[in-house]
Amino acid sequence: MKKYFIYILGLFLIASCSDVIELDLNNSDPRLVIDAAMERNEMGTTSTIIKLTRSAGFYDEDLVFVDDATITITDNDTGQIIPINFVADGVYESNFPFIRSTDPTAVSYTLNIDDNGDVYTATEVFQQTVPLIDVEQQTISGFGDDITEITAFFNDPSGQGNFYLFEYNDDENDQVDIGDDEFTDGNRSQTTFFIEELEPGTVANIRIMGINQRCFNFYETL
Repeated sequence: MKKYFIYILGLFLIASCSDVIELDLNNSDPRLVIDAAMERNEMGTTSTIIKLTRSAGFYDEDLVFVDDATITITDNDTGQIIPINFVADGVYESNFPFIRSTDPTAVSYTLNIDDNGDVYTATEVFQQTVPLIDVEQQTISGFGDDITEITAFFNDPSGQGNFYLFEYNDDENDQVDIGDDEFTDGNRSQTTFFIEELEPGTVANIRIMGINQRCFNFYETL
């Protein structure tokens, strides 16, 4: 009789542990969240994409877009001011590219965002990057569903202390990765993505971008 009672009690305790508990968390006032990137392509033109949202509570599922900010970028060498125009759902883009004849990594640019009287600024220079030189794909089995491993390779330049941001995307998947050359300086390097249920014939895009150490530290913490 005693064993039967202990067994029933054990089941009760296990079932009780499966209850969902929603914590009463303290929420701070919403703050502006800025995701901004400037990119220069091989043709020498530069484009800008900025995404603005508000921070929200842990249990909030809907994004709050900021659609009424005023955004500019200033070329600190020439003094040229480039307006960044609202597109949709918190996204702002430069509506024309601009071209520099000088080394883009030697010129700083200042981002200015006016959010209903609250002004945010940041100044940065372009970070160099290198092209991807090869991509390999293989299927990993033995863990249930097959997983596709996609590895992209590049040659890291020697002695520069580079930091990288990698992006993979297709119609169903978006992934990011980061890397640095602390242990691979001047050598052939790689980044790897693992994709579940990748259909044959899927068109994917893989990008490599140069970032600074502060951006690298942010993504590493995230």
